[in-house]
Amino acid sequence: MNKLRSGQSTLEYVIILAAVVGAIIAVGILIKGNLNTSYTKLGDKMQSKVIELGDKI
Repeated sequence: MNKLRSGQSTLEYVIILAAVVGAIIAVGILIKGNLNTSYTKLGDKMQSKVIELGDKI
């Protein structure tokens, strides 16, 4: 009976670990999309400022 309980505990830990890993992957995907958008906006702003400064020189 104790061995059965040990197997059940192991399975519970595996399920929890899988849920945590899945959540981390999901958050990573969301953050990656937001970072790409932020970098693109930042790059566009920097490029427009460089062009603006170039016109003043």
